[in-house]
Amino acid sequence: MVITFDNVSFKYIEKKLLNEVSFSITDQEKIGVVGVNGTGKTTLLKLLCGEESPISGKIIRSGGMILRMLPQEPQFPLGMKLIDIVLKNSTTTHPIHDYEAKSILTKLGFEDYEMSVDTLSGGQKKRLALAEVLVSYCDILILDEPTNHLDNELILWLEKYLQKWKKGLIMVTHDRYFLQRVCNKMMEVDAGKVFLYDANYDTFLDMKVERLQNEAKYQKKLKSILKNETEWIHRGVEARRTKSKSRIARFEALNQIEFNKASEMTFSSKQTYLGKKLIEIINGCKSYSDKKLFDNFSFTLQRNDIIGIVGDNGAGKTTLFKILMGEEKLDSGELILGETLKIGYFAQHLELMNPEIRVIDYIKEEQQLIETLDGWITANDLLEQFLFNGELQYSKVKMLSGGEKRRLQLVKVLMKNPNLLILDEPTNDLDIYTIEILESYLENFKGPILLVSHDRYFLDKLCNKLLVYEDTHIQEYNLSFSEFLDQKPKKNTATIEQNMPRKLNKMPTSLRNEHQKLGEETIPMLEKELMELRIHLSKETTDYHKLMELNEKITVLESEMDRHLLRFFELEEIKNSYNI
Repeated sequence: MVITFDNVSFKYIEKKLLNEVSFSITDQEKIGVVGVNGTGKTTLLKLLCGEESPISGKIIRSGGMILRMLPQEPQFPLGMKLIDIVLKNSTTTHPIHDYEAKSILTKLGFEDYEMSVDTLSGGQKKRLALAEVLVSYCDILILDEPTNHLDNELILWLEKYLQKWKKGLIMVTHDRYFLQRVCNKMMEVDAGKVFLYDANYDTFLDMKVERLQNEAKYQKKLKSILKNETEWIHRGVEARRTKSKSRIARFEALNQIEFNKASEMTFSSKQTYLGKKLIEIINGCKSYSDKKLFDNFSFTLQRNDIIGIVGDNGAGKTTLFKILMGEEKLDSGELILGETLKIGYFAQHLELMNPEIRVIDYIKEEQQLIETLDGWITANDLLEQFLFNGELQYSKVKMLSGGEKRRLQLVKVLMKNPNLLILDEPTNDLDIYTIEILESYLENFKGPILLVSHDRYFLDKLCNKLLVYEDTHIQEYNLSFSEFLDQKPKKNTATIEQNMPRKLNKMPTSLRNEHQKLGEETIPMLEKELMELRIHLSKETTDYHKLMELNEKITVLESEMDRHLLRFFELEEIKNSYNI
């Protein structure tokens, strides 16, 4: 199965994203797509699966090819149940069994399969969409930021799942560990062109440096030729009459070349005074509804701390930040904030921006002049430093990609010269290049930093401490994130795997047979019996004793079904731990 782009161009309003791009990919490749925000990565994915059409050129797909795409921001029809969404791509040729749908929903944090999609948050919708595409048959799976809204345990699970994926895979992600461990090819979108690298992420970085060096040499040579031709074309009027037409044509062709302008994102914020007292929590407790988030938590922030806050989704990480920001209060205990604190808060979700406002006006609303280590600069200069060129500055916010909006939000936080940074999922929707610049900025920031992130590479590179949510307690560790994962107790299924003889590279026959019987016989049989009983119950309207009897049978069967499903999920985990 092959997809071929033949001189494909695409323009979004006035912005040309792809310029006569040609390449081919097959269903045997796992490709990571990278590029600066706004260069057209998501557009490329939409072109691949047919959601967008090129303005010129052709996209040729093998006959009968099935593609599935996980969008960056999924939308679902109102009123649908979770189980129905996951089952909707089931066909007679490629059926999705009820137990498979329930298994993937459970894995991704959904316990009520009959729940309406209307009640879901944006993060839950992303996980539901991931469940849908993972159980649906396809020749090529297309994923746009699949790790967003997943906790670290689920990211590791998805990483292993995709390592074993036997079909084609194309994905955009900012998770560098994920790219390195899953993808065997890289695709870079840059200045309207697409470059394919037969390499994993680490090797791609070396090959990209080599490509840029070669391009720089080539452009330098072209500029030298153009300079000579310009001098020649401007020699006296009399001499011009005798100039060869071919050489003049060559000069005109050289003049049409658009040379790449390398630009770098830089910003040096002015250091503001930070007193001795920063943040202290003494015996802090916090609950949400009937769930205790943390109990008896004591903590003192030090001047040089870069602390990663780690925990499952819903553990209360953002709530802790809201307490520090004064947006929520502790149920008990004491919070002490230093008087000199100037907090810069980068929220997890994209703040509401007026789509009709210009980028420059969005920043000028905050400040027109910004103080940096190099002196005062204008809002225009600041935006230039964050890769918003003159044309982009005077574009409306609605013209920006999701990543560009996040970068603009980051500008607004850093321009205030904070002395304490609180960052909630700062890498979401940012491209890898911007993340690397942010890492460099944070490494040189003169003040403490508290951050929540599921980007393992980001945590490893920056943090000198971790605060980890463990049940109702927050535990402090002086470890890197990878070191913490290595020493973290494994779950039962992992323990089972560790205790198995090393020579085994596939699931033991007894467990494999049990897994197969549950999935193909026991669970489908119970589902059939339950369906028949429910149909019988719906028709029985007069006999009270009969109704009670049917209800009791259904309750017993549902309990038995839950027990078998639990065992099936456990065996599914064991199965996924083998290279099969």
